[in-house]
Amino acid sequence: MEARTMVETSEQEILAEIRTLLALERNYLAEERTELAEFRTGLALTVIAPAASTLVAYVFSLLQVEYALLFDVLNVAFFAILTIWGIWTSVNSRSKLKRIRKKKMILKDRECEVMRKSKAVQDLLRDCIALEDAKSRE
Repeated sequence: MEARTMVETSEQEILAEIRTLLALERNYLAEERTELAEFRTGLALTVIAPAASTLVAYVFSLLQVEYALLFDVLNVAFFAILTIWGIWTSVNSRSKLKRIRKKKMILKDRECEVMRKSKAVQDLLRDCIALEDAKSRE
């Protein structure tokens, strides 16, 4: 009876470890989603800024303003800054995405290691966590 309790405890501990690892994976997925949104925002700024600059320049050209040259310079400067900011945001979020994905792969490997400790746990979770993917990366 005592041996059976030890096995159950061990499997419970393994399941607790897997739950913790899965919670960490959820956190990484949330971080990845956030960085993807930041990447899309950067791309949007990069693409929209030149078109908006052209539109604003056209509107100012229709108005006969005394300081047209000053408006043109401010227009180009503002939208150049937006474009540069968009490119920087995209590049920065891309590097963060690489780090997050690397951490996710390490986490998947740890999940597989923990699963291999118990045949019962491995049978229970084999459809959720693919051991073959981890073997093929090694």
